[in-house]
Amino acid sequence: MSLRSIDHFGISVKNLDRSITWWMRFLQTEPFQRGTWTASELDDYVGRVVGYPDCDMSAAFWALPGGSVLELIEYHNPQTGHVDMETYNVGNSHLCFETEDMKADYERLRDHVEFRSAEPVESVWGPYKGTLVCYLRDPDGISIELVQFPAKGRPFEEHSPFVNPYAGS
Repeated sequence: MSLRSIDHFGISVKNLDRSITWWMRFLQTEPFQRGTWTASELDDYVGRVVGYPDCDMSAAFWALPGGSVLELIEYHNPQTGHVDMETYNVGNSHLCFETEDMKADYERLRDHVEFRSAEPVESVWGPYKGTLVCYLRDPDGISIELVQFPAKGRPFEEHSPFVNPYAGS
């Protein structure tokens, strides 16, 4: 396989303005680009890519640590629906962000996000044993995980064929 990396994560949102405000607080930075794409102005380029003829959308983009991009998308056409966002449902996914200071980030966000636990939890088994973890949700119910690795580093590196993104830094 010739895959090289994850370029971006795209998430559909109900209200882009509301989501931008939330994600700016969470990521502590503004999006590097924002725009609206309409089928009539772009020869339905977006519709041909995503498979929805006459697709109109707005989006905002953030550069993420590690070199990937977060893309938030508000579809204007077709009309959006809503799915059950419970983490246990098939098809649900989550983003996981590594933090250097879980307790500080938890305190910074506690009055502004819906945390799923009363405090960060130490993982006691599996490849993340010894890490601090917690789940939270954005305004649309998107699941987000924060993880803080122990001082000795990522516990699963010995099992990964990929290069540590922090090696040599």
